[in-house]
Amino acid sequence: MKRILTILLAMSAMTVAMAQSAKCDVSTIALMKRQIKAGATEFRMIAKLSPEADKAVFEKAGISIDSRVGQMATLTVPAEAVKWLDESKDVLQYSISHPVAGPYCSNTTYDTRTDSVKRGLGVIGDTSFNGDGVYIGVTDWGFDYKHINFNNRALDNRRIERAWDQFRNSAPHPTGYNYGTEIVGTDALFEAECDTLNIYEHGTHGTHVTGIAAGRGVKNSDGVYEYQGQAPYAKLLLSSFLLDEAPWIDAAVWMKDVAETEGRRLVINSSWGMYTFSSLEGESLLSQMIDTMASQGVVFVTSAGNNGNVNFHVSRNFSETDGDTLRTFVTIARSNSVRDYHEAGQALIMWGEPGYDFKARIHYRLNDSVEWMSPWYSTDSITVIDDTIDMGGNPVTVSVMAEHDYPFGNSHRTHMQIDAGKSPEGTLELQITAQEGIVHAWNVWNLENHAGNTGFSFYSNDIPGYVNGDINYGLSEPACASKCISVAAHGADVMHLDSSVTLGGLTDFSSRGPLINGVDKPEISAPGKNVVSSYNTYRTDRSDHVSFSSSFGSTVYEWGPLSGTSMSSPAVTGIVALMLQANPNLTVDDVRECLFTTARNDIFTGPLRERDSISHEWGWGKADALHAVNAALRKLSVDEVEARNIPVMLYPNPASDRVSVMTGTDVPTTMTVYSIDGRRVIECSVTGETEIDIAPLPRGVYVVRVGARVAKLVKQ
Repeated sequence: MKRILTILLAMSAMTVAMAQSAKCDVSTIALMKRQIKAGATEFRMIAKLSPEADKAVFEKAGISIDSRVGQMATLTVPAEAVKWLDESKDVLQYSISHPVAGPYCSNTTYDTRTDSVKRGLGVIGDTSFNGDGVYIGVTDWGFDYKHINFNNRALDNRRIERAWDQFRNSAPHPTGYNYGTEIVGTDALFEAECDTLNIYEHGTHGTHVTGIAAGRGVKNSDGVYEYQGQAPYAKLLLSSFLLDEAPWIDAAVWMKDVAETEGRRLVINSSWGMYTFSSLEGESLLSQMIDTMASQGVVFVTSAGNNGNVNFHVSRNFSETDGDTLRTFVTIARSNSVRDYHEAGQALIMWGEPGYDFKARIHYRLNDSVEWMSPWYSTDSITVIDDTIDMGGNPVTVSVMAEHDYPFGNSHRTHMQIDAGKSPEGTLELQITAQEGIVHAWNVWNLENHAGNTGFSFYSNDIPGYVNGDINYGLSEPACASKCISVAAHGADVMHLDSSVTLGGLTDFSSRGPLINGVDKPEISAPGKNVVSSYNTYRTDRSDHVSFSSSFGSTVYEWGPLSGTSMSSPAVTGIVALMLQANPNLTVDDVRECLFTTARNDIFTGPLRERDSISHEWGWGKADALHAVNAALRKLSVDEVEARNIPVMLYPNPASDRVSVMTGTDVPTTMTVYSIDGRRVIECSVTGETEIDIAPLPRGVYVVRVGARVAKLVKQ
């Protein structure tokens, strides 16, 4: 087969130096090489620094530390300074900022029981919560800053406080950063109108997601808000982030800094995901950054992914097959299935067990006379190859990167990725072989920026010896981060006029777990099918279905349905905002515990909580805002409960033999029961909800005191 370009085996001296470093992974080497070839003179990086790292030392080397949380940082590194990263004792690990693939209400509030929380029905202390005082941060694209769902000139709904449009080049930049535009205040936001055109054009995704989390909705003729989001009084921080990891981290740190300055809690929604360049088990530097910020109180919620109906994963335990070869066909993304100008082919992503090398190759076939079989590529050494082959007069790019030891985290897995360029009609086959160990592989569409989150199937074509793919191990970054709440999607429960309820099942597209290290994900589910929320008034593509519109001045604002875990994630984000309003002292672990232990189970989820088992489809079950908020309230201290005048609840009351005492907090405290003449007849410790034996007491009226609060008890 004639080659248009020979395999690039020779690497520059700088690339060789990087290859010898244990501080970075092979994708950093490969992407630097490609970017240098394209004319790049600097790189965005994520790094883990020593605790003693001095910003001035980095600046002396020409390197900018853009944001820093603990030992994690984002850097801007000139090409000539990359070698300094390898030599510096203050740089423990570094990774290039990988490309990010973007995602291509009323029933939600009912399904998640948020409607009860906003009305105070069934909430401890009969208190209503609406997100007031909490920041919701949304990292996305396609924001309408003027939409009346969360911002208008009327004083009752100005809730977007700031936006960082990283695509907009005019000043002012956010403090401490040298790119993008920070837009502060209603007037400036109205003047800007919407975020800037980017690879996803003027989309609507960010406006829709924000509306689910925090839309105020529209008041109908009865004075009731329709199409309302989960936390309709929460303040909003929006960031249209550049299409890679480091700017997303900068956006999250920017939101964190604003929230800390304003003294508010923050929950960040990320309805996007990527499969390339990460081991998909929460060990990348991006995941480590998320976990670091979570330890400082920032709650992260993200979509689980939309590949639950695609057989885009295969795996084989070669220890059980005596080194047999896994053979499968690769479904190729065509222009009729994804937008052609974003499509670059397939990313075939493979991860093996630590210490067990494997080999892989691909086979293109147009017909009996036009085909190309690659050599076997191996993980036994650092490999970076860029090649172009001739397929019947059509140039097809093939790029390979492989490494024996993924350096981040503790897994040290073997790793390979083959980017197979878009080919003419024909077949593409993947072959993997090894002597021992388990190898996992995924097939996702590869965008022009070398990222992708849409899966395409592996299939056998009914040929003996070939295998079909499956839907397992389907979660991507950042959903795989340990402290990131990953959200599956189900159809909303629907209440009918006759008060009957139709329960919603899991959507077919919701990605399934677990992670390849056995960690259980996703963790919770929320409505994600045909969710109606606000549309971006300035969107480029207006082919979507409009369910409702409302005029304000000369502008018509619209709402309509979208589906995906992108929609279920902000539903949980809004619930977290309600929880943080109810109890601002919750840790991230507290939030997770309250959400997961109160998840609602039904005939679709099965009795997950009863069995203390997590599902790879549902997590712990359907998110339940009412019980999650009550669980958050029960974590208040005794002093906080008393300061809020949350009453002590007794039931049944009157009671005969036993009475349950609800203190409003899970913190142990002393309860004392007095007779009507002031005698102390019972004293004991109570926690949360405690049942007390009152059978020995004579009939009559008693006073129950818990701290400074009192309640009347009738013994019958």
